[in-house]
Amino acid sequence: MGFTIYYTSTRSITPQEAEAIRMAVQKECEGRSWFSCEPPGFFPDLQDGRLIGGSKPNFRPHPDDKRAAESCGLPDGSLGDLLDILALLSREYAVDWELAHDYGPIGFIRVGIVDPRALAQIEAISAVAL
Repeated sequence: MGFTIYYTSTRSITPQEAEAIRMAVQKECEGRSWFSCEPPGFFPDLQDGRLIGGSKPNFRPHPDDKRAAESCGLPDGSLGDLLDILALLSREYAVDWELAHDYGPIGFIRVGIVDPRALAQIEAISAVAL
């Protein structure tokens, strides 16, 4: 069973904006092992003009994966890093994000700021992951 944090643009975006955001995400994800959660990534197609992505926290890591992540010498990519990257994208591309997980909505990132409700839920999930 998986558990995913979803992020959806709150406005329609153009295919060109989507491509620019995808490229920016790739750049921002470099230099982390992304062991604690999947790096931010977006689904291939826009849905009703909206860009949607998802990342899964790692609740039950395999010991070999943990050793590999630790031995690579890179800092881990966490759910906090995920929020930081989405907030950066919000500021740089003037796109706000609606955040949800498999059990419902958790909040928003607006004008680059994570709302307190979403931050509290992500911190609670982070405390359980790993």
